[in-house]
Amino acid sequence: MEGTKPRTASSIGMFDMLKGAGMLIIVFAHTAELYPMQAVSGLSLTAFFPFIYREALMAAFFIASGYGFRKRSIGKCIHQQLKSLLKPYLYTALFTCVLHFIIHYKTFQYLPGTIGESVKVTGGFLLGLPHTAEYFGQEFFSCGPMWYLLALMVGWILLDVILNIFPEQYVLWAVAGCALLGWGVSLVWEPPFCLIQGAVIVPYLYIGFLAKKKHLLDEPLPPKVFAGLLGASALIAVGALATRTTDCISLAEWSLGPLSIFLDGAAGLLFIRLFMRLSHFHGLIVRFLEAVGRRSLHIFCIHTVEIIAIPWYLMVARFSDRPVLGMWLQYAIALGSIWLVCELLRARRALIIRFFPARRKSPAVHYTARH
Repeated sequence: MEGTKPRTASSIGMFDMLKGAGMLIIVFAHTAELYPMQAVSGLSLTAFFPFIYREALMAAFFIASGYGFRKRSIGKCIHQQLKSLLKPYLYTALFTCVLHFIIHYKTFQYLPGTIGESVKVTGGFLLGLPHTAEYFGQEFFSCGPMWYLLALMVGWILLDVILNIFPEQYVLWAVAGCALLGWGVSLVWEPPFCLIQGAVIVPYLYIGFLAKKKHLLDEPLPPKVFAGLLGASALIAVGALATRTTDCISLAEWSLGPLSIFLDGAAGLLFIRLFMRLSHFHGLIVRFLEAVGRRSLHIFCIHTVEIIAIPWYLMVARFSDRPVLGMWLQYAIALGSIWLVCELLRARRALIIRFFPARRKSPAVHYTARH
């Protein structure tokens, strides 16, 4: 067993391993759900079981983002979020829509159909839809994984508003109320721009904020707290199997209602503790995951482009009789394309720094650890 000195809870790279593992899991899950394989019970091995802890993982990402939260004026917070999160969202939307049009026209050679599908994609990005929905009598597709960035931006602003408006003794109640309000609205209407998702994740951001403020990640968990987090994690699986549904923030669905929102947060905190412990070791796998994690924002954006712009359903149809082979082949192609684009972006940045030294000081966006 090889180990080195542990990272402190104030290290910028403390969440890199979590982000790296999360990126690989997210790409695999989005690939696997296209190739349904039924278990004996009738539940899909690829469209159900990989997603039982999906929202706990997303909660861990949001908690990690909240760890870097700092209270500031509402106007400054809004400006900061528009700059750090809306910009990559818009760039990703532009590339996705353009490539979607080009690829689909080259593939099907039918302009009216291509325009119709591209309008649905473009409208989904303009409305910030977390899932396919109908507005103004027109169906629009979701913005794919980019719902995460929109929800993060909305949640960050809402938490800053709460901390600026409410006295400290009422902040916890306001945070919980924000999540409950988001869940309640989801029962009657699905507003655009991921407003529900942004409201629901406020408790996760607040957990991260408290974790740094009260140094909750510096010390071992008390036995009762650890047992509580384990119990919450187990209850997520029990609830999913009992209801035969899994939590999904983007679809505004929770198997146990608002209870699931808080259970996912508890499991997410446990995930963070687990990955922080594993990151104390510096083997090849850990270094690889940390390297992936450092490029997580780029991977997130590139994955959105490839999963929406490329008509993967053609490959799914071709491998309908060999779903396992098709799934792993698509996963390999997706990871390979993501790696290639990441390398091109890295080379581009190196050239910019070489020929324009002033750009060397431009900060990178850490969308889970800090802003």
